[in-house]
Amino acid sequence: MEFENQDKIQKKTEEKQVEISKLQRRFEILMAESNSILGIIDSDGTIKEISEAITRITGYKPDELINKKVYNLFIGESLQKVMEMVNFCLVNKGKKVKGCVSLKTKDGMIVYFETIMQNLLYEPSIEGIAVSFRDITRRIQMQKRMAHISTHDELTGLPNRVFFNSKLVNQYRFYKEKKEKFAIMMLDISGLKHVNYSLGYQFGDKLIVEIVHRLKNILGEDNFLSRYAGDHFAIILPNLESYEEYINIIKAIIDLFSKPFKIEEYTLDISTNIGIRRCDDDVQDIDSLRKQAKVALLMAKREGKNTYRFYSSDLDAKNYKEFTLRDDLHYAIERQQLKIYYQPIINLKNDEILAAEALIRWEHPEWGIVPSDEFISLVEETGLITDIGKWAFKKVCEDYKRWVYKGLPSIKVSVNFYGAQFLESNFVKNIKDTIAAYKLKREFLIVEISKTTLSKNINKLKSDIEGLQSLGIEVALDDLGTGFSSLSILSDLNFDIFKINDSFIKNIPTDSISNAITKYIINMAKELKIKLVAEGVENWDQGLYLKNLNCTAVQGLLYSEPIPLEDFEKNLAKKKWKPKVFKSTMILPQEDRRKFFRIRFNQLLEADMTILEIRGKKLDIGNTKVLIKNIGPGGLCFISNVRFPAERGITLQFTTELLEEELKVYGCIVWAEEKKNNLYEYGVEFTIDENGRSDLIKELNKVQIKMRNNILFAEGSFISDSYIQYFKKHSSL
Repeated sequence: MEFENQDKIQKKTEEKQVEISKLQRRFEILMAESNSILGIIDSDGTIKEISEAITRITGYKPDELINKKVYNLFIGESLQKVMEMVNFCLVNKGKKVKGCVSLKTKDGMIVYFETIMQNLLYEPSIEGIAVSFRDITRRIQMQKRMAHISTHDELTGLPNRVFFNSKLVNQYRFYKEKKEKFAIMMLDISGLKHVNYSLGYQFGDKLIVEIVHRLKNILGEDNFLSRYAGDHFAIILPNLESYEEYINIIKAIIDLFSKPFKIEEYTLDISTNIGIRRCDDDVQDIDSLRKQAKVALLMAKREGKNTYRFYSSDLDAKNYKEFTLRDDLHYAIERQQLKIYYQPIINLKNDEILAAEALIRWEHPEWGIVPSDEFISLVEETGLITDIGKWAFKKVCEDYKRWVYKGLPSIKVSVNFYGAQFLESNFVKNIKDTIAAYKLKREFLIVEISKTTLSKNINKLKSDIEGLQSLGIEVALDDLGTGFSSLSILSDLNFDIFKINDSFIKNIPTDSISNAITKYIINMAKELKIKLVAEGVENWDQGLYLKNLNCTAVQGLLYSEPIPLEDFEKNLAKKKWKPKVFKSTMILPQEDRRKFFRIRFNQLLEADMTILEIRGKKLDIGNTKVLIKNIGPGGLCFISNVRFPAERGITLQFTTELLEEELKVYGCIVWAEEKKNNLYEYGVEFTIDENGRSDLIKELNKVQIKMRNNILFAEGSFISDSYIQYFKKHSSL
């Protein structure tokens, strides 16, 4: 009996051992296939146990590592990390520590591990530090890949704008800490957009790759080259001491673009402009450094192809405004700064609203309401015209859908489309699909073609016009008689509507040449049975003249300036629009409200104007030439070719010469009025203390006395030209 029991016990023990062996083998197989390596190390880092997964992941066999130091597997930062983790475990009994380390496999590959250690030296079954190495190589590689994609240009592999800005931060920090000089070079490519539109983007991509290849050969490894935007590169040039060193690199780049690029069977002429800003003690911060390099680029572009400019603080207000608008354009849509304003087209006979033109306005944080004619050329130049054009058209459809919902009168809406949009292969289909998406009737739309579009592919344009008309959409030609809108193309393109350019309308009925041209266009439209709209009608004299010629569809300030959606809807609901006498849209100060006298000069006084501040932002932008009409202790009136918003947030400095002495005054714009030829008149209220005002009164009293005694008084920076002649001369310089 006793032997039977022993046999049973023996049998059960053997069965148990077999089961334990199976479980142990199963565990070993699972661990070998796992992404985790388990091990036990001694307090001095000696490996006591290690799972077989080490072989599959690193190539090392367990026997090659047991009784060796775990530190032998690691180098550099990973070695330091492992040592710190072991030390932590030794002084923190039972606590776990986690970290990420990497090591080289037996065949030289780098693998990454999420590592966990725990001090179990006190545990009799372990008597060591338990270690887990979980293979996270794929995850780390994916993270690095994503990081690379987010900081590099896919086509060229160059660092992108994000990487450039990060690099610039570090470079600027080195400069501040160690005075290591460097410079930013902004490089713009001209001609790439034309290649994309005419040959296709595949040729444009090949051209970019070739340009990058040549630039790398010139710049070498020491200089940082990045693709800042589509046709724009940014370069950081460190460790250059002399002006000549910069010039040598610049000339080499310009010489590169002086020769044509050969892409397959095409020979392509491409040009460049370069702006450079050296980092010195005058630089306030990184943002200023970057912007000033862009300013230098803008100044180079004004000088023609293959030119360069170093940054100079001598930048006038008009150039500064253009620069800020160009720089901020990329963010205008996402920051919801672009708005659609509507200007009515009215029947002169009965004041009925026939249609409206949709016009883009930019509510800029510094420059106020900016009309499209000030920035649309920049939009085309920067390649944003397609995006902004699509946004504008969708917004018009959205607004029209709202009018339908509100039961407002059905009118047509004219929307401007530009050259680059017509180059899209599916231009007509995009318009059709957009209208369908808003469930609108196609007939509401008038596609207005700008004069510059006529310089593009005429055959493509003709096809698109016919495609639009087949959908019931009318097509209007803007600015008839100017630019490319010559009469010779009218036989090729079948327009539904002509819009007479306001440059002719503004001079009728007093100018015989404008009268003759206007009459000719009206008669031609009648013969061709084409509808006609006169733009820029500002007063009743112009309106009556056009009415007598039977041109009754007008658009202009006689009825309304372009206004926001809500204001337009109020008038649209009335179906008619009452005319008004043309006045400035700004409120002018009343003469009798002035606290101080004014001196009205017989001739205009030339002055240098500097922008000191815009809405709290400190600047020092000058010197811009302006003409002062009159001046007093309280303020002055001046004429400029720069459009400013009429608000007190802009502080200006005026410097001129009177009585052979320099006169310098400061003030804010309080009113504005648009003059002819894109010129503007402003009223300025001085911001000076009473002591300063007293000194100014003394000087102006001297001027008054001189003027009474001499009607030909001209002791100062006076000019003999009219303001129109003066600014015409200066714009051509």
